[in-house]
Amino acid sequence: MLTVDFERLALRPGMTVLDAGCGQGRHSLELLRRGCHALALDLNLAELKYTRFLLDSLLGGEAPPGPQGGETSTRAGATDSAGATEAPETPDNPDASEAQPPPPYLVLRGNAQTLPFRAASFDRVLCSEVLEHVDDPRRAAAELARVLKPGGMLAASVPTPATEWLYRFSSDDYFNTPGGHVRIFSMGGLRKLLSSQGLEVIDLHFEHAFHSLYWWVRCVFGLHAENHPAIRHCKKILTHVMFSPALAQAERWSNWVFPKSMVLYARRV
Repeated sequence: MLTVDFERLALRPGMTVLDAGCGQGRHSLELLRRGCHALALDLNLAELKYTRFLLDSLLGGEAPPGPQGGETSTRAGATDSAGATEAPETPDNPDASEAQPPPPYLVLRGNAQTLPFRAASFDRVLCSEVLEHVDDPRRAAAELARVLKPGGMLAASVPTPATEWLYRFSSDDYFNTPGGHVRIFSMGGLRKLLSSQGLEVIDLHFEHAFHSLYWWVRCVFGLHAENHPAIRHCKKILTHVMFSPALAQAERWSNWVFPKSMVLYARRV
């Protein structure tokens, strides 16, 4: 299930793309499928471990070459217990990264508010369903813009304000769960945030209408009660949508009525 529309990003094989807040790696997986070099970054160790497994699986179980020539690993620094990696230190030699082609992907543990990369390092940057979680979204937006090459594109998605207010009304737990959402963005607010960092918003679309209903059901019957019959039934419907062209088309139409996510695309000027 993808939130970002990759066709709008004008991706080309060989591009280096940062997936900031990669979660379980769904967007990073698509980047690899399209021949890009993916850098999957997140703070959650359990999800990074799954991401590494997922991306390794796409490559037939073979980890990509590591930063130390000839080494077979996804590591770019000291590893942790989850098999993910801490962000690499910047080499003293500015030409060191050009000595060998970048690996197909790296899975790194890091914070979107303090990215450990040089300015203008990435052709594209993805930040899907992250900004509503961070303490300082302006700082995060500044970092995302800083590491994006001039003329490069950023795709940023956040939940729609209508659904967020509905969930807040329906469940006291929705905004009070550790690691959950801490703010609500309007479309104008997100556009202003990106524009303030020298990013020109050029496109937008909406996604995941059926997820709007699913999360409302969870808020009503218990945000953490995943075994409730109503919640389990809704989850089955979401699974069917992935394999049913008719249901997928119905959701695309519904995205104009009650979408769960809004996605803005911006270019660094």
